[in-house]
Amino acid sequence: MPADPPSPPPSKNRAAPKPGRAANRPTLLVADDDDSVRDFVRIVLERAGFTVVTATNGRDAGHLFAATPSAFDLVLTDVVMPFATGVELAARVRALRPDLPVLFMSAFAGGSELELHPLPPDEPLLEKPFPMAELLKVVRAALGARNAT
Repeated sequence: MPADPPSPPPSKNRAAPKPGRAANRPTLLVADDDDSVRDFVRIVLERAGFTVVTATNGRDAGHLFAATPSAFDLVLTDVVMPFATGVELAARVRALRPDLPVLFMSAFAGGSELELHPLPPDEPLLEKPFPMAELLKVVRAALGARNAT
């Protein structure tokens, strides 16, 4: 009897939810090319009651978002990533959903990387490394501001 073929490696991108899947749980799209940061953010947010979809770069996050833009309540993205920056991802998101909060995170908050990839004015930026409490505070504030409008 022939052996089963090996399974393909698991994708690091998590599939987008179906619209309305978890109406009482906000759904967040998290994009970061650093596995440890992406996993930390996902775990913290899921434990806090959010549904989290992850992507390893801005291009893949853009595809996930474009497939079901109404499924997401917030996008949290690294600024510097391969294939598409967080700023490019934010522009794509806002072209489809101008009302959607987009939060940025970066380990290069004081460096030249942000000069090469400047954020739009008045955009929130989480400086890596950040504590769990700060992440949750910023995410909840952004979601609260959106729900207040």
